[in-house]
Amino acid sequence: MPFTARRPWMIAPLLCAVLLSGCSQGDPADTADPTSTPTAAPSTTPSATPEAPPAEAEPAAPVGDGGPEASFRTWLAASRAPDAATACAYMTPELTQRMIDEIGAVFPGITDCPSMIETTAAFYAAAGQSSETLVELREQTADSAVLHVTYSAGSCGLVVLQPGDGHWVLDERSDEAC
Repeated sequence: MPFTARRPWMIAPLLCAVLLSGCSQGDPADTADPTSTPTAAPSTTPSATPEAPPAEAEPAAPVGDGGPEASFRTWLAASRAPDAATACAYMTPELTQRMIDEIGAVFPGITDCPSMIETTAAFYAAAGQSSETLVELREQTADSAVLHVTYSAGSCGLVVLQPGDGHWVLDERSDEAC
């Protein structure tokens, strides 16, 4: 009796999965566009956009650095490693100071970028929080880029970047949204 009572609950999710997969595979033209757009847009758009506008618009935007998404991912990896020199180089002085002020208010030992990066990396490691993220390019011009970033832990926000010395840097307009 307990097995038959559970069977409907086990069958319903399987049935929904089959129905949903059947709907998405019905027309190959429909599945190619939605599947390739979300997957390809974050990858293709950042690499295509940084190459074309900087050559035509302004030489200030970094060229050949992999674009704003690659710069964000470099900063994220360095901030978790911790590689303080790299992580700090990917942040504007204004963002760095804002973060030092916010974190230093809770942890008085945070007085500079390297101590902030090392401390936060230790907290993320202790909590076992993954650096896995979903990154979407929302806007890019020659002098700024906006990414929407969702972390595996559930938080998300807008990351604003500006051209730096050979790469994009996170600036003080970045803000947590959820």
